[in-house]
Amino acid sequence: MIYRAGETITFVACYTADGEVKTGLTPTASVHKMGTGVVDNPTVSEDPDGNGFYYCTFTPSSDGIYTCIFKTADVTVDQKHLPGIAFRGIAGVNSLDAAITSRLASEDYEPAPTAEEIDVELSENHGAGSWQSYAIGALLLTLTDDELDVLLDGQARKPIAVFRGDSAEIEIVVTDADGAAIDLTNADAIFTAKEREDDEDAVIEKALDIYDPTHGKMKLSLATSDTAIEAKTYPADIEITFADGRVKTVWKSALEVKWDVGR
Repeated sequence: MIYRAGETITFVACYTADGEVKTGLTPTASVHKMGTGVVDNPTVSEDPDGNGFYYCTFTPSSDGIYTCIFKTADVTVDQKHLPGIAFRGIAGVNSLDAAITSRLASEDYEPAPTAEEIDVELSENHGAGSWQSYAIGALLLTLTDDELDVLLDGQARKPIAVFRGDSAEIEIVVTDADGAAIDLTNADAIFTAKEREDDEDAVIEKALDIYDPTHGKMKLSLATSDTAIEAKTYPADIEITFADGRVKTVWKSALEVKWDVGR
């Protein structure tokens, strides 16, 4: 193994006799540098736990490849000469022998921003409130006055677009061809998005909140768990079941889930 000058190396060997650990020895050690020969004979110490381990340390004065041989004159051991196993410091941990602040002049150090400072920065750049959610402009679903049978083209066909993993609130207003609000009293509305139109299972199925029924106003709320799906376009619709039992699809377009870069 290649070592750098000034890097202390610990060499370890384990002596045994008939397969059992051998304690009480007084071995010597010689450190060899590849291409040079013996460069040191460090003092060997026995591990005080009495498990047959013996060790020595060596700090090279120049870069190179170093090995260590442990030697004993004891004739009862299984092997008199043993190569030493080398251990070195862990980069970035054992070498942290000075105060961290010494690595950078204190006058140049800028502490990490607080949560309040981060919130102010986000509010200045993205507006107040949660930066992970936003409201989408209202969809105006304009229907004909012919028993609400025909859905007109135009804004009513506009896709709903949201970034993957974001929450969103979509305000929806349902009117007739003359712009008058459709009464949604005691009605139910369901938003459905699927991988393919003919799939039986929905990717998202959410009940809308009809919060102002006499003015035809309802709201679709998508949570982050709803939009944490593959980024692509999903066929989608909104279906209303009126109080008199009529079921009408008032919007049919797509849910566009766009890639987010931040998460």
